[in-house]
Amino acid sequence: MILGLEDIPGGTPLFSFFVWLALSGLFYLVCYVAVLNVLDDITRNSLLKIPAMLGASIPAAGLMTVFQYKPYALGLLILVANFYRVRDKIQNTPEKWEGLKINPPLFYFSSYAYIFLLIALALYFPTLDFTH
Repeated sequence: MILGLEDIPGGTPLFSFFVWLALSGLFYLVCYVAVLNVLDDITRNSLLKIPAMLGASIPAAGLMTVFQYKPYALGLLILVANFYRVRDKIQNTPEKWEGLKINPPLFYFSSYAYIFLLIALALYFPTLDFTH
């Protein structure tokens, strides 16, 4: 006899938790670490950083929608981690930027705008009905 997840007490909820944990890690790496650092490297102090960040939130939120992921806990984690990420960039400017003086309000505003729009769109997209 082969045991399934239903035969193990707490098996299905435990498996669901591990799937949620894996998706949280994936979205943290892709939608937060990779996107923000790549866009920071490309745009640096340019005002194009704001529309670039806002535009990048749309496909990232779409990815969360495809996997039916609700970013409640991840959103809080990213909000806190972003403060320390930007503060570190301001205090320790990356060597590849060759002594560029970072504009703190631009970095904080653009990254938090990305995060808030990402969370809002990830919660809004599942409510859309395309059957009509």
